Formats: sequence, structure tokens, C-alpha cells
Amino acid sequence: MNVKTRRYLAIFMTCTVTLALYGTAAYRVEQARMQPRNYASCNLERCMPHNATLNALR
Repeated sequence: MNVKTRRYLAIFMTCTVTLALYGTAAYRVEQARMQPRNYASCNLERCMPHNATLNALR
């Protein structure tokens, strides 16, 4: 492979990896958006109510 081919291959691979990361992030955001609100932000150990005031958290 000559230098020009290697350069184009490096640019192509960089674009491919960038688009794959962007696609994965967009997919995860869409999956989180489709879940009900309390499932999206509630861990198994601790769940905070979404309408809690500061006095209720003390």
C-alpha cells in the first residue's frame, strides 16, 4: 500500500469508528427515552422519588 491509500484508509476507519460510537449513543438514548421514568432513573438499591422536595430528602 502506498501512502495515499494508507491515509484514505485511516480517514475511513476514523469516520467508521466515530459513526459507530455516535450510533451506539443515539440508540442508548432512544432506549432510555422509551422506558418509563421511574425505570430509567431508579437503581435497585435506592430509588429517589421524582417529586421529592429538599425537606423530604433530609
